[in-house]
This record gives sequence, structure tokens and C-alpha cells, in this order.
Amino acid sequence: MDLKNHFPYQNHGLGASRRMKSTLPIGLLLALIATAGAAPMHYDYKPGEFLVVKGGESPDKQFSIVSGENKAGEFGVYLMDAKTKNVLGRLEEVETSWDTAPEGYGAQWSPDSKHVGITSKGDRRWAVNVIYRIENRRAYLIETPKLLCYAVPDFCRLTKELGGAPAEYDLWTEDGVEIPWKARQMSSYSWIVKWISPTRFTISEEADFQVKDRDPAASIGKYGEVEKSARKIDEPQHPDDLRNYDLYQLSFKAEGECELLLGDKCRVLKTRPIEKEKKRED
Repeated sequence: MDLKNHFPYQNHGLGASRRMKSTLPIGLLLALIATAGAAPMHYDYKPGEFLVVKGGESPDKQFSIVSGENKAGEFGVYLMDAKTKNVLGRLEEVETSWDTAPEGYGAQWSPDSKHVGITSKGDRRWAVNVIYRIENRRAYLIETPKLLCYAVPDFCRLTKELGGAPAEYDLWTEDGVEIPWKARQMSSYSWIVKWISPTRFTISEEADFQVKDRDPAASIGKYGEVEKSARKIDEPQHPDDLRNYDLYQLSFKAEGECELLLGDKCRVLKTRPIEKEKKRED
């Protein structure tokens, strides 16, 4: 599959055209995110076979989120009636270009079973979160909140000055020629950690960026770490060689409390940086 043409990169990059009955266990969800750097997980489905994804059963036992193939052999992630096992519809916005096994997908249902967030992978460094409202046995897409520009607006302003920070896959022409850039996004992970109430939830977001010649440390604050690779050569005739630049590697990590709004919208209420785990001393 041509990932560049299939993966919805327009959703990535910047400036580019706890109750167990109601939440997915954190250990399972972290395991899903950890596999974003691993090889794809595959399962050989029979036509018409569907399997429940991790956390896929709704709290009221009425619905399931399943992965599988329809009778035509087309793979996808679907909303299913948990009692009759009838498929109610395909969830088109869930990314399915990387994994096919049900373990490659994680669902987080709201406690009233009226909303569900689904995390899936587009490739080994991109985990996508989509949220649906479930009503009248149908799924309606809800705007997915973005924490980055709420938490670190100065960094978003910096990347805007630099012409945006597109996903690295957007920076190649069809002929395989790299498009010049000053900032680019290297990875993105987003998932619902838990539902606080039927309309509020906590989301976690992580992303990695590279920036040429502009130190972004002040713009990221406590929300990330920045490492610098100093310029090693001065060869203007080879502008694609990263050794020509002071290259800054930035890692962003945040959690945010979000609220669902009317019209299938969503807003970020507050964010906090994710503190780096301290090493235990023996």
C-alpha cells in the first residue's frame, strides 16, 4: 500500500494544508502506544469475521467496536450491535493502514456509552485518536481536541514564522525529492486516558519535532525537552544535509482535560506537562 497517498496527513503537522467499567485499563492503552514504534500487528480474517478491539465493549453492553473483514474481504473498524452481532457501520476515520489485528486498536467508552474514542496507528510513529458520538445506532464524528497549541502557543507561533511544521511524509515530491523545510513534525501520539464524566475526559498527547537554526527551548517551557546537534559542515551546495545546520530535536508531552460541546465540537479546558519519571536509587 502506498502509505503516502493513503495516510491522512492533513491531520498531522503544524501549519500544513477511573472506573474500570467505563475506562480502558491504562496498562493496556500504554501497551498500545508502545507498539507504535514496533512492526505492524496482523491477523488473517475470514470474510465476515469480526473481533472486538481492546476496550471495545460499551459499558451498557449494547455496542462493540470491532475490526475485521466484510463479506467482500474489505478490512476496517466497525460499530457492531453487541447482542445481535449485526454490523451497524464502518468507522471510516479510524486509521487502518498499519495494523489489522484487534490488539492494534484501543477504544475508550464514556461511562454512559454515548461517546467512544478510538486510537489507531498510521505507521510506527503516528498514533491517531478519533472520537465518535453514538446515537440512534449510528456513529457521528466529533472534533478531536489538540493540546499542542493550547499548551505551548509560543511554539506554534514559532513554527508559523518558519512556514509551518508539516509531517515529515509531506516533505517529499512524487519524484522522491525532499521539499525544503525549517521545521517538521517527526511523530505524533494521541489517546484518551480516561473519561471523567459523560462529557469530560483526559487526553494525552506526545509529539516530536525537528527545527533548524532556531532554538525552540523557550517556547516549549516545561512541556518538553530540547536537544541540540551543532552544525558540523558548511556546504551550501548540499542544503538537504542536516549537518549544515544547528538542529534542535524537540519532544512535547502533555495531558489535558477536554469537554464535549454542542455541534460535535470539543474544547480544551486545561493542560499540564507530563513529568519525566525519576529513576529510583538502589
